[in-house]
Amino acid sequence: MNILQVVPKLESGGVETGVVDLARELISRGHKAVVISSGGELVKELDSVGARHYILPVHSKNPYIILRMIGRIAEVIRKERIDIVHARSRACAWSSYFACLKTGCNFITTCHGYYNTHFMSRVMGWGKRVIVPSVTIGRHMIDDFGVSVDVIRHIPRGVDLERFQFNPSYLRPKTSFTVGIIARLTPIKGHKYFLKAISKIVRKIPEIRAVIIGEASADKQRYKEELIILIRQLGISSYVEFLGRRSDIPQLLSELDVLVMATTTQEAFGRVLIEAGAVGVPVIGTKVGGIVEIIEDNKDGLLVQPEDPEAIAEAILKLYHNKDLVKRFVQRARKKVEERFSLEKMAEDTINLYSEVVNSFKILVIKISSLGDVILVIPSLRALRARFKTAHISLLVDLRYKDVLQNCPYIDELLSYDIKDTPIFSKRFNHIAKSLREEHFDCIVDLQNNAKSHLLGFLSMSPKRYGYRNKKLGFLLNNGIKDIEKPQDPISHQERLLNILGIDIIDRNLCLWPKEEDRAYVENLLAAEWLGKNQELVGLNISASKRWQTK
Repeated sequence: MNILQVVPKLESGGVETGVVDLARELISRGHKAVVISSGGELVKELDSVGARHYILPVHSKNPYIILRMIGRIAEVIRKERIDIVHARSRACAWSSYFACLKTGCNFITTCHGYYNTHFMSRVMGWGKRVIVPSVTIGRHMIDDFGVSVDVIRHIPRGVDLERFQFNPSYLRPKTSFTVGIIARLTPIKGHKYFLKAISKIVRKIPEIRAVIIGEASADKQRYKEELIILIRQLGISSYVEFLGRRSDIPQLLSELDVLVMATTTQEAFGRVLIEAGAVGVPVIGTKVGGIVEIIEDNKDGLLVQPEDPEAIAEAILKLYHNKDLVKRFVQRARKKVEERFSLEKMAEDTINLYSEVVNSFKILVIKISSLGDVILVIPSLRALRARFKTAHISLLVDLRYKDVLQNCPYIDELLSYDIKDTPIFSKRFNHIAKSLREEHFDCIVDLQNNAKSHLLGFLSMSPKRYGYRNKKLGFLLNNGIKDIEKPQDPISHQERLLNILGIDIIDRNLCLWPKEEDRAYVENLLAAEWLGKNQELVGLNISASKRWQTK
């Protein structure tokens, strides 16, 4: 498979490291790995593993640049023959989504944050699959963004166990007791509460050393200055050291005695916790978001309430004074990481998901009405099934005709709504369109060919929409053909459209699949009219559209 990951930047960080790790695993398993970002220090690691990298300003939230990136990403998709575009952030997801619509490529997302419900965040729920690193984020996407449960896939982040080797803190010789926090410098990471906790225990642990690993972005420099001022006010300047942005995280972890994660808001996951667990560093985390899915309190770590420096201080002291507890915690944490959070497992689960997406093909056939026309679509359904044996084929019909094809063996799903009586752009019409969009159809075959069906196909956001380009919004079809004036029977008219897909209708027979209760009803009806089973019956429908002269 050819996989394109799109991420804003490739500076050091959990998301960015995950992109590089996955690219390495893809290449080692014989796949192509391509990444688009605006650059960063991790680009050289991508180059070293043989991944291809394109520098584009996909980090920008400027609407003009987002629009401009659609065409540029589409060029990369075509050039690299990409099978799946995997977007990992909101701004670049917008460009990636529409580039996929333009090229017919598969689009998936990973939600790396607890997003607010702003419209710009909505795109993260539009993937054919939406990967979430924690159950907390999955629930958030379902409840607050309306993402279907069927689309969500829970794949926690993974740690490279070869890089993060087990070197437990209780076995290391030491002259100091080092407590660290590893996170970018931003208020939600809780550095202030970490520092206040340190100030409460410096007299109880004279050899304590606190290290802050991570850097502030350009718009968070004032926050760093506030932390420096707070350190002076607390009188702990001689105990605290800023180490800045670092790439040697395995080495730094091996020098820690305790890692604190003091996040104050919903944390999507907490990658550094599993890295610490791999190395053998006991962890303290706040009871927010995905952190509680990694740490089991008093089993393999300690959990405290957010914004509570007193509780953090008590937890540090508990680990300082209880070496047996530390030993038990780190051994259990390492085992958990090996079983649930290894890079190998994350890569395997993600590649299996890619295969699932690539090998799935969803077709929607639209034939809204009327009764006779719905029955006449049967030969087309039979031909589609013969051509696409493993595809998931759905049929959209008006509610009043759903029973006719309820048991049709050529379709996997029958979608029925009250479409005929629903005005275009009404609330109910928009609901139908939204429901179709959530199905993520790869292909629309519009055999209805009226304004409603063309508009529904367009609003479904399917990348390939087949139908007749007529004066009924036919311009919304991106794979349409011009109708001919010569009269044709309905099945031949449908076949001409299916020819675009390389399909001929060989079997034109019509049939129905009545249930046992249907057969019983007919037998009772005939018996009531004193008609025998072998008696020939002829049914007449005395009206038909003038368009179909053959009728």
